[in-house]
Amino acid sequence: MHFRIVSPSACVDIEKIQLAQNLLKSLGHQVSLSEHVFSQYRYLAGTAEQRILDLKNACLDPTVDAIWCGRGGTGAAELVPHLDDWILNKPIIGYSDSTVLLNYIAMHGGQAIHGPVFQEIAVKNLNNQPLSDDALKVINLLSIAQITDESNKNSPYALSALNTSALQQLKLKKLHILGGNLTVLSSLQGTSNALKLKQPSILFLEDVGEPYYRLERSLVQLLQSMDTTQLKAVVLGDFYQCPQKNVPHSIAEIFSEHFNPLAIPLYQGDWFGHGIHNRPFWIGQFGSIQDSQLII
Repeated sequence: MHFRIVSPSACVDIEKIQLAQNLLKSLGHQVSLSEHVFSQYRYLAGTAEQRILDLKNACLDPTVDAIWCGRGGTGAAELVPHLDDWILNKPIIGYSDSTVLLNYIAMHGGQAIHGPVFQEIAVKNLNNQPLSDDALKVINLLSIAQITDESNKNSPYALSALNTSALQQLKLKKLHILGGNLTVLSSLQGTSNALKLKQPSILFLEDVGEPYYRLERSLVQLLQSMDTTQLKAVVLGDFYQCPQKNVPHSIAEIFSEHFNPLAIPLYQGDWFGHGIHNRPFWIGQFGSIQDSQLII
């Protein structure tokens, strides 16, 4: 496959990008870097004009099979006013600040992959492999989609029920998959790119480095600014290095207080987020929950 590496958000680590590029090439893939991938403008990977140009060129290049975001950080929201249907042309891989792009694509009828950013794939190595397990799973997801024209033939994702509604809801079918970084999602509410649930949906949430009071504030903003009647389930990922300080309640307990009155099933999925594990999954696809498993 031909991967194009873009930097729609913050400045990337050049050495990590080059290492990941060489390792992916060693597996037989073509990896090309966008023109401004190493650009710097303040803490951003180039100006908004440079970043949107790279993203658009990648989407319109007929030789490119998939687009991989180099890093998260901040900045992707600046690109939203310049997006158009061309963003739906290719699968885009990323998470964290790339949550902006993933959900834009999903809400406009496309599909994207919530998975590790490119500069991580050669350094988050669990089993001394050239590439991390999660990077190999990204490639597997894309390979299955290419060969069969279907992206839902993947092994199940384990879930743990966190509230009574989840324990009582034994089966949920055909839920539109949305979500990603909680802080990023809440920052979009009130904008033209606010998260909108237009059909029965399942929302994935994760975060990094945010204290519990900020996480709860972001959750309240998110819930009060969208139609929760279409929210049929929520899955919490890794809230990595989020300081609990003197708070007596866990993340699960705090979030349950907000979802219990709405009778929305709340689940735990430790396999995605900013921590060691960030197993890829399709945003914009449809998933079902059965027997404590998510099937996409």
